[in-house]
Amino acid sequence: MNEQKTAGAAGDELERRAVELVRSSARFTRTVGRVPGVVYSSVAWRVLADLELQGPTRVSELAQQQRVAQPTMTSLVHRLEGEAWVERQPDPSDGRAALVALTEAGAVALQGFRRAAAERIVPLLAQLSEADQAILDRASELMQQLSDLD
Repeated sequence: MNEQKTAGAAGDELERRAVELVRSSARFTRTVGRVPGVVYSSVAWRVLADLELQGPTRVSELAQQQRVAQPTMTSLVHRLEGEAWVERQPDPSDGRAALVALTEAGAVALQGFRRAAAERIVPLLAQLSEADQAILDRASELMQQLSDLD
């Protein structure tokens, strides 16, 4: 019985930690996303980042990854095409389908957004001790590892 309580307590602690990580990372993402002059949503930047990471992708897959309806993603892709940040390419595995690919201009825009977002938090990071900054470096590594497991 004592082992079950211990296992239950450990599970409760993992759940508490997971909820806190989700809460704090979402709040941090909102803070970073408040970049002056940026008109695109965080979904647009996530789509560009996903295309950078995974390469050309179907609209339906992008919609599924971002948890939005396909017409919503189609509309976003049209806007991104209007900026010349993405382009459609024929799907070599299915001639009836198209893939969305990141363009060089899109990669430049994504890098610019990341720089602007980083500039937004540099003053906040500067207020932390070197030890706390090192902890954030390690936390960033761990969050990347967790993301890679999924």
